[in-house]
Amino acid sequence: MTGKMNSPSAEGLDPQLYILSLSKLFKDIGTGMLAFLIPLYIVGLQSSFFTSTPIVVKAGIVATAFGISNTISQPIMGKLSDRMDRRKPFILAGMAGFTILSFIYANTRQFEYVVLFRFVQGITVGVAVPAIVAMVTHFSTSRTRGKAIGIYSSLRGLGFGSGPIVGGAVVNYYGYEAAFYVCALLGIMSTSLVFFFVKEKSDNIKERTSISASYAKDPQFIVLAVAMFMMMVGIMIIFAFLPEYRILLNASELSLSMAVSAYVLVRVLFQTPMGVISDRIGRKNMVAYGLLLNVPIVIGLGYAGSITELIILRALQGISMAAVETPVMALAVELTGGNAVSSKVSIITAAQAGGMALGPIMGGLLAGYVSFRTPFYLCGALILMSVFLVLARVKEPGIISD
Repeated sequence: MTGKMNSPSAEGLDPQLYILSLSKLFKDIGTGMLAFLIPLYIVGLQSSFFTSTPIVVKAGIVATAFGISNTISQPIMGKLSDRMDRRKPFILAGMAGFTILSFIYANTRQFEYVVLFRFVQGITVGVAVPAIVAMVTHFSTSRTRGKAIGIYSSLRGLGFGSGPIVGGAVVNYYGYEAAFYVCALLGIMSTSLVFFFVKEKSDNIKERTSISASYAKDPQFIVLAVAMFMMMVGIMIIFAFLPEYRILLNASELSLSMAVSAYVLVRVLFQTPMGVISDRIGRKNMVAYGLLLNVPIVIGLGYAGSITELIILRALQGISMAAVETPVMALAVELTGGNAVSSKVSIITAAQAGGMALGPIMGGLLAGYVSFRTPFYLCGALILMSVFLVLARVKEPGIISD
């Protein structure tokens, strides 16, 4: 029984992949709840230094605090994980940190403290993410990597996508404090699953020689990171506008949560199919098409005239992200040659976190001090630039010449 749990099945996937993905499902329900609730929660908090700051800017600040620390910590923790050749302790530490901080939010009444705690929480995510991605790759083979990442991303996305709906419902009936306690409970469930049912796994030495190690240093990593960064800026910009959308669209917390979740839930439906298709036809073109699709969608967010239009646009963003995220991650893993996956793939995941950091604060500052639609046009232009970068600089590993 133990041997079966520690080796990939006939289809190249270790059963532990599903346990790890399920643990992330629970934790990311809580993550989605926090991402949605905190920009709304801070509206009623006291503040010592930001009393005259527009609410869209404050929402951007609190989201950016999380993203900055997440971005900085991921490459550092990824390298440390590779150096120690350990994954599980990092995952457990990140999940435990999420749980503790969720308890703390329930008793926080000062805006500046929320910013500080979100900064710390970004570090805990940075501790866990590179190790989780590396472990997912260890539970698959090169032939099934896109499928494995698709399964993991789908369950993770299902959690993050349903989180805002759960959070909106809990707040409507029981208040913010209860919602934060629910997040903590979900963190306990995730930590327990990993602690008891997921075993440590080292780098797959056999796969390290499948691709030249020189590819791991290829500038394509930077291009893929830029593409993911731009994509996330366009996805996350909406979080700075939640308080504004609530007024402009006359929307409730629950209806806004549906708009936030529409993106992730639709992405979940397309994540695994995109991974499987990219395994068969290649990843570069799919990434470019996904980026291109997001350009008019992001601009359209600035013109949403009803909550229904906002939900539709976010659902379309889910399709575009599914066409980008899974192929990008699978391609990045292939470029590592199976060597030091945590530290090298963390370049991509850190860029993703960086986009999460810049999107809200850029949107908040430009909307608060320039015009409401300016950040949407800027995001669209940046994403379009990344399309040309991918087409010009990225090659499939199988067609790279010596």
